[in-house]
Amino acid sequence: MKKKVLAFMLAAMMTAGLTACGGNGGSSLAGTDSPSAASGQSEAADSGSSEAADAAAGDLYFEELQHLIVAFPTWTGAPADTEMVTEKVNEILREKYNIEVEFQISDSGSYKQNMTLALSSGEQIDVLSTLFSSYSNMVNQGYLMDLEEDELLQTYGQGIIDVLGQEYIDACRVGGVLYGLTNTRDYAAGRGCIAVGTEYLDAVGYEAPADAGEIIKITEDELNDIFAKLHAQYPNLEVYRPAANDLVQQTMIDQIGGNNFGVLLGTSDELKIINLFESDEYMNFCKRVYNWNQLGYISKDAAADTTNVGTLVKENVLMAYGTGGKPGSKVQESTGDGRDMTIFQTREDYISSSSISSYPWVMPITTANPKASMILLNELYTNPQLADLIIYGIEGVHYEITEDGFLDANAGSSPDTYSTLNWLYPNQFASTVLVGNTADLWERTETFNNEAIKSPALGFAFDSTKIATELTSVTNVYEEYQKSLEYGFVDPEVGIPEMLEKMNNAGLQKIIDEKQAQLDAWAAAR
Repeated sequence: MKKKVLAFMLAAMMTAGLTACGGNGGSSLAGTDSPSAASGQSEAADSGSSEAADAAAGDLYFEELQHLIVAFPTWTGAPADTEMVTEKVNEILREKYNIEVEFQISDSGSYKQNMTLALSSGEQIDVLSTLFSSYSNMVNQGYLMDLEEDELLQTYGQGIIDVLGQEYIDACRVGGVLYGLTNTRDYAAGRGCIAVGTEYLDAVGYEAPADAGEIIKITEDELNDIFAKLHAQYPNLEVYRPAANDLVQQTMIDQIGGNNFGVLLGTSDELKIINLFESDEYMNFCKRVYNWNQLGYISKDAAADTTNVGTLVKENVLMAYGTGGKPGSKVQESTGDGRDMTIFQTREDYISSSSISSYPWVMPITTANPKASMILLNELYTNPQLADLIIYGIEGVHYEITEDGFLDANAGSSPDTYSTLNWLYPNQFASTVLVGNTADLWERTETFNNEAIKSPALGFAFDSTKIATELTSVTNVYEEYQKSLEYGFVDPEVGIPEMLEKMNNAGLQKIIDEKQAQLDAWAAAR
């Protein structure tokens, strides 16, 4: 029943999302009786697999053990108990398919470089997440397999098709070819969200409005006032720590093609690509952070320090950071930070054009066995037991299941030694709902997606093949200036014009023109 509810929910989200400019997207869902998709590792190994996979299990068992390498990032790298969890995962996979996995987990700052080096040198990687790595760039470099080659997906990934549905699968095509598969998640994001330690807010006398929900809507001026009070009360603590993805999280831009080199503004329904770096949106964002830096809210080491914000909060050196708003975000941030966090929001909920295809799961051409890799991917999308294991660890050690069926990630004998990014997993909807949420979290996520502002280019996929050289050159310029400008260390009135001149010389306008041409053709075809 749980799988049918999830499949129905995703179908409803597709109707609302990918046909966004048309229908009302309205659909009703029966509530689930339990927050648990899996009641723990004590269940049989095949408890959550699709019926099709169960029926074919005998045909999918390999005579020789298949060793597959799965790569993905976390904020801080491989958790301490990765090997322990991997062995539990392999007990399931060996028994069912004679497959075992090795997890290559990098921190967010080094993941892109690690993947580029591995793939360019031909190292075996069988399945990977493209988060932080640029899906389109990997396609352009020829690193990724066509997942429909020899009917791989159709033959060994029927569970994936059932979970995602054809429209969400098609959203990840580039030039008509399917190189990646989206993960199930909140496709919308609450823009302008800031997580602040609740105890610090209490200390400065902040009182949330009586009708405040999980996320508190405030103005930017009100946020500035809160930061000023926090800094006055705790002058030795860092008020705010910027991050590389703050520009997207804190503004209303739509990154066409997954980068900032030609964007749509989420405040407009026009299919007009603009130069972000000439816009008021970018200037105002950089000025705001520059002001915070000048006021002493940001550490002088922020641009060089790669410590995860959650770790800084746990260590009592940081009070606030940017995040993406969604149902369950308060619980997610509080769980990850080890303390209660209050979530504020200054902008709107938004679904960008690339929300579905921004960081799909892929199979590189360096996979040792495409069939085994697709079987593994299918299991990741359909098996609740693997979802809880890979995301949260081992029951009793890294978490506990409460009497009413929720997952408590701060319980267990050693809860701090394993966790990964639940929203990055191929199908987090197969995992058990975290304690503190309501059992209908995934249904609320559907409503959140349905009601968000949707990009008029939703479903558009940009093919960067023609401007690959310019894209590399402009990216190099941006990386030279990004942190100094977006972390508030350089006056934007000085730094932005300097960066923009170099970007224009590197071919920025050609990228913008190509995006506009493809977007116009896509709109005409619709």
